[in-house]
Amino acid sequence: MGYFLQEHDIYVGSLLGELNVRFAPPQGKESHYGGIEEMIALQKEFKIFKKGRSFKTSVSVLNVGAFNNDVKNRWHRYLDNLKKHDSNKAGQNGDVAVVNALIKNLASKKPLPVYFTSHDMRGAKENSRVMITDKSRPVFYLNVDYLTISVPMQPESAAKASKAKK
Repeated sequence: MGYFLQEHDIYVGSLLGELNVRFAPPQGKESHYGGIEEMIALQKEFKIFKKGRSFKTSVSVLNVGAFNNDVKNRWHRYLDNLKKHDSNKAGQNGDVAVVNALIKNLASKKPLPVYFTSHDMRGAKENSRVMITDKSRPVFYLNVDYLTISVPMQPESAAKASKAKK
Protein backbone atom coordinates (compact mmCIF):
# COMPACT_ATOMS: atom_id res chain seq x y z
CA MET A 1 0.00 0.00 0.00
CA GLY A 2 2.90 2.19 0.97
CA TYR A 3 2.73 5.26 -1.21
CA PHE A 4 -0.89 6.06 -0.43
CA LEU A 5 -1.50 5.11 3.19
CA GLN A 6 2.10 5.40 4.39
CA GLU A 7 2.06 5.39 8.21
CA HIS A 8 -1.57 4.25 8.05
CA ASP A 9 -0.74 0.93 6.35
CA ILE A 10 -1.88 -0.82 9.52
CA TYR A 11 -5.47 -0.01 8.49
CA VAL A 12 -5.40 -1.85 5.16
CA GLY A 13 -6.81 -5.03 6.70
CA SER A 14 -9.59 -3.07 8.39
CA LEU A 15 -10.51 -1.26 5.18
CA LEU A 16 -10.69 -4.51 3.22
CA GLY A 17 -12.58 -6.02 6.15
CA GLU A 18 -15.19 -3.26 6.01
CA LEU A 19 -15.78 -4.02 2.33
CA ASN A 20 -15.98 -7.73 3.10
CA VAL A 21 -18.68 -7.14 5.71
CA ARG A 22 -20.66 -4.91 3.32
CA PHE A 23 -20.61 -7.75 0.73
CA ALA A 24 -20.72 -10.71 3.17
CA PRO A 25 -22.72 -13.90 2.61
CA PRO A 26 -26.28 -14.03 3.96
CA GLN A 27 -26.45 -15.11 7.59
CA GLY A 28 -29.87 -16.74 7.35
CA LYS A 29 -31.71 -14.67 9.96
CA GLU A 30 -33.91 -11.63 9.44
CA SER A 31 -32.23 -9.88 12.37
CA HIS A 32 -28.87 -10.34 10.61
CA TYR A 33 -29.93 -8.68 7.33
CA GLY A 34 -27.00 -6.99 5.64
CA GLY A 35 -24.05 -8.00 3.51
CA ILE A 36 -24.71 -9.06 -0.06
CA GLU A 37 -28.50 -9.03 0.42
CA GLU A 38 -28.42 -5.37 1.44
CA MET A 39 -25.98 -4.52 -1.38
CA ILE A 40 -28.36 -6.11 -3.93
CA ALA A 41 -31.25 -3.99 -2.61
CA LEU A 42 -29.15 -0.81 -2.52
CA GLN A 43 -27.88 -1.43 -6.04
CA LYS A 44 -31.44 -1.92 -7.34
CA GLU A 45 -32.67 1.27 -5.72
CA PHE A 46 -29.69 3.61 -5.99
CA LYS A 47 -27.36 2.14 -8.67
CA ILE A 48 -24.37 2.65 -6.40
CA PHE A 49 -22.16 0.91 -8.96
CA LYS A 50 -22.62 2.36 -12.42
CA LYS A 51 -20.62 2.38 -15.64
CA GLY A 52 -18.67 5.61 -15.81
CA ARG A 53 -18.65 6.03 -12.02
CA SER A 54 -15.41 5.20 -10.23
CA PHE A 55 -15.13 2.49 -7.61
CA LYS A 56 -13.76 5.19 -5.30
CA THR A 57 -16.99 7.19 -5.59
CA SER A 58 -19.12 4.13 -4.85
CA VAL A 59 -16.98 3.24 -1.83
CA SER A 60 -17.42 6.84 -0.64
CA VAL A 61 -21.19 6.42 -0.80
CA LEU A 62 -20.89 3.24 1.28
CA ASN A 63 -18.90 5.23 3.87
CA VAL A 64 -16.11 2.65 4.01
CA GLY A 65 -13.05 3.88 5.89
CA ALA A 66 -14.71 6.89 7.48
CA PHE A 67 -13.36 6.20 10.96
CA ASN A 68 -10.47 8.61 10.32
CA ASN A 69 -10.50 11.37 7.69
CA ASP A 70 -6.79 11.10 6.87
CA VAL A 71 -7.04 7.34 6.38
CA LYS A 72 -10.27 7.70 4.39
CA ASN A 73 -8.80 10.32 2.06
CA ARG A 74 -5.63 8.30 1.47
CA TRP A 75 -7.72 5.15 0.89
CA HIS A 76 -9.81 7.04 -1.67
CA ARG A 77 -6.64 8.22 -3.46
CA TYR A 78 -5.47 4.62 -3.59
CA LEU A 79 -8.82 3.44 -5.00
CA ASP A 80 -8.76 6.28 -7.54
CA ASN A 81 -5.33 5.03 -8.64
CA LEU A 82 -6.77 1.64 -9.66
CA LYS A 83 -7.60 3.21 -13.03
CA LYS A 84 -3.84 3.34 -13.70
CA HIS A 85 -3.54 -0.43 -13.24
CA ASP A 86 -4.41 -3.09 -15.77
CA SER A 87 -6.74 -5.90 -14.81
CA ASN A 88 -7.07 -9.53 -15.79
CA LYS A 89 -10.24 -8.57 -17.69
CA ALA A 90 -9.39 -7.85 -21.32
CA GLY A 91 -9.49 -4.18 -22.27
CA GLN A 92 -10.47 -2.98 -18.79
CA ASN A 93 -8.33 -1.02 -16.36
CA GLY A 94 -8.52 -1.99 -12.70
CA ASP A 95 -11.18 0.53 -11.75
CA VAL A 96 -13.49 -0.28 -14.67
CA ALA A 97 -13.02 -4.03 -14.14
CA VAL A 98 -14.03 -3.80 -10.46
CA VAL A 99 -17.10 -1.69 -11.20
CA ASN A 100 -18.17 -3.93 -14.10
CA ALA A 101 -17.70 -7.10 -12.04
CA LEU A 102 -19.81 -5.70 -9.20
CA ILE A 103 -22.56 -4.50 -11.54
CA LYS A 104 -22.72 -7.89 -13.26
CA ASN A 105 -22.66 -9.82 -9.99
CA LEU A 106 -25.29 -7.72 -8.22
CA ALA A 107 -27.65 -7.99 -11.23
CA SER A 108 -27.23 -11.75 -11.67
CA LYS A 109 -29.89 -14.33 -10.74
CA LYS A 110 -27.71 -15.63 -7.91
CA PRO A 111 -25.31 -12.88 -6.80
CA LEU A 112 -22.26 -14.10 -4.93
CA PRO A 113 -20.89 -12.44 -1.84
CA VAL A 114 -17.74 -10.47 -2.69
CA TYR A 115 -14.38 -10.96 -1.04
CA PHE A 116 -11.87 -8.12 -1.27
CA THR A 117 -8.23 -8.92 -0.74
CA SER A 118 -4.82 -7.72 -1.88
CA HIS A 119 -1.71 -9.20 -3.43
CA ASP A 120 1.94 -8.20 -3.59
CA MET A 121 2.50 -6.11 -6.70
CA ARG A 122 6.29 -6.30 -6.57
CA GLY A 123 8.14 -8.28 -9.18
CA ALA A 124 6.54 -9.23 -12.48
CA LYS A 125 4.44 -6.64 -14.32
CA GLU A 126 1.42 -8.97 -14.07
CA ASN A 127 1.53 -8.55 -10.29
CA SER A 128 0.40 -4.94 -10.61
CA ARG A 129 -2.92 -5.93 -12.20
CA VAL A 130 -6.26 -5.92 -10.40
CA MET A 131 -7.31 -9.56 -10.31
CA ILE A 132 -10.96 -10.58 -10.49
CA THR A 133 -12.00 -14.19 -9.99
CA ASP A 134 -15.63 -14.82 -10.86
CA LYS A 135 -16.04 -17.79 -8.53
CA SER A 136 -13.68 -18.95 -5.81
CA ARG A 137 -13.46 -20.04 -2.18
CA PRO A 138 -11.03 -17.52 -0.63
CA VAL A 139 -12.22 -18.10 2.92
CA PHE A 140 -11.36 -21.70 3.77
CA TYR A 141 -13.54 -21.84 6.89
CA LEU A 142 -16.72 -20.84 5.03
CA ASN A 143 -18.25 -23.23 2.53
CA VAL A 144 -19.26 -20.32 0.29
CA ASP A 145 -18.42 -19.28 -3.26
CA TYR A 146 -17.39 -15.65 -3.73
CA LEU A 147 -16.60 -13.15 -6.43
CA THR A 148 -13.04 -12.30 -5.42
CA ILE A 149 -11.41 -8.95 -6.12
CA SER A 150 -7.71 -8.62 -5.36
CA VAL A 151 -6.01 -5.24 -5.59
CA PRO A 152 -2.25 -4.74 -5.96
CA MET A 153 -0.30 -3.30 -3.06
CA GLN A 154 3.28 -2.96 -1.90
CA PRO A 155 5.08 -1.76 1.22
CA GLU A 156 5.94 1.91 1.53
CA SER A 157 9.68 1.11 1.20
CA ALA A 158 9.09 -0.55 -2.19
CA ALA A 159 6.99 2.40 -3.36
CA LYS A 160 9.73 4.85 -2.37
CA ALA A 161 12.41 2.77 -4.10
CA SER A 162 10.32 2.53 -7.27
CA LYS A 163 9.67 6.27 -7.28
CA ALA A 164 13.40 7.01 -6.74
CA LYS A 165 14.30 4.98 -9.87
CA LYS A 166 12.09 7.15 -12.09
